[in-house]
Amino acid sequence: MKKRIGWALAGLALAGAAWAAELPEAVFIVDASGSMEAAAGDLTKMEAAKGVLAHVVEGLPGEVKTGLAAYGHRRARDCEDIEILVAPGSRDRAAVLAQVAAMQPKGMTPIAASILQVAAALKGRDGETTIVLVSDGQETCGGDPCAVVKELKTTGIRFILHVVGFDVTEADKEQLSCIAEAGGGRYFGAGDAAALLAALQEVSREIEEKVAAAKTVMVRQASGLGKVSIAFPESAARSLAGFRIVRRDTGKTVKEGEFSANDSTHPLMSGDYALILLFANSNYKPPTEMPAGDFTVSKGETAEVRFGALVFNIAEELAKAPVEVLQITEHGTGREVLSLLPHGNAYYLFKPKALPPGTYDVAAQYPRSEARAVLAEGLEVTAGRETVVTLDSGFSVVRPEGTKVMAWQLIPSGTDTPLLEIRRRWDNEHPLWAVFPVPPGTYDLNVEVDGMEEMLPVGEDLVIPSGQTLRFETGL
Repeated sequence: MKKRIGWALAGLALAGAAWAAELPEAVFIVDASGSMEAAAGDLTKMEAAKGVLAHVVEGLPGEVKTGLAAYGHRRARDCEDIEILVAPGSRDRAAVLAQVAAMQPKGMTPIAASILQVAAALKGRDGETTIVLVSDGQETCGGDPCAVVKELKTTGIRFILHVVGFDVTEADKEQLSCIAEAGGGRYFGAGDAAALLAALQEVSREIEEKVAAAKTVMVRQASGLGKVSIAFPESAARSLAGFRIVRRDTGKTVKEGEFSANDSTHPLMSGDYALILLFANSNYKPPTEMPAGDFTVSKGETAEVRFGALVFNIAEELAKAPVEVLQITEHGTGREVLSLLPHGNAYYLFKPKALPPGTYDVAAQYPRSEARAVLAEGLEVTAGRETVVTLDSGFSVVRPEGTKVMAWQLIPSGTDTPLLEIRRRWDNEHPLWAVFPVPPGTYDLNVEVDGMEEMLPVGEDLVIPSGQTLRFETGL
């Protein structure tokens, strides 16, 4: 499986001038298997699907590029009958509508292979794609579509996947719901044409909201100068010290200062610029800089740069963990977006962070530890909105009496890679007995005792529930 879908897409471009290229796109995967010939009300399922899809595709915002795939539409009993009818990124709505109208239900239901083909076609696309699978049943070609989608989500391809189950059984619904959940989307059940239309209109409304949030709007102004409008959720102001705007051709800083509000406008000469956000640090340390994208200003126009916010909901006890570096990276690529140090006071560390739209992971690094502890993954940040990451489960080792512990490792059960690798200082035990935030899950614990060459496995299958801190006594 990994050989088939093990690619990783290039990192999300943060250039403000290219945001229009990152508008959401849509690809429809249509079930044209033989069972779609069955009746659903006064129409066959295929006839109902054709009419509803035509209505929905025509109603999508004009900025949304589309694509179309189908399976089972050419040959009976052929699990390889899958075709990309209109390649993703097309502006030719007429071609999509013509292909939908021409579909004839004949064959099998190779859902897993169809999703893989669509994912391959998305390689190299900048924006997020909403994939909509319309099916009247589950996989019939031996694939595991739920597992396929889960693995695709780890490759860095930017997509969400909604599934519409059209007149399906409970067993079908279970698999189709799993596909939608794995794809970060929703499952919709529909028994007839009206319910199918309602389901796809709900997906269409979601795409419309994403267009409104993500696109760059150029607004005509009376002035001969251009402007840039910078906006972010109000909560994100608590961690921002200011901003810097740099002319790209000369590298010269043309404006630097604090934000007067969470939505501010700045007049600029025409040209290409880079925006840098400045994040506040404790103890009078200089701000931490985050390149936040490029944008272009034209005469009489306003370029809009919009951010979302990552909001930390962290338990008070866990916020005191001895974090040396809090790191936010791009999901799938690992590219560092922002790294923050506490500088002796963690006041700003878990304050809300303004981020460009995208998908992110959050990790922490601890003293004398080479490993990064991943605290949360796949966090979708949308322009103008808050994304809440909850860190409310934790782990600590209870100090044993009479045994000198040098280090310990907390390892997700069934793996060999430690989530936490904590080692004491040469002159004291810090931070062995601190409380550390960890994702809920099942773990094994190894402990290194002074004078022993190998670590001791002192705990197996330790369950850390959501919302709780496990304080483990080793028995040493």
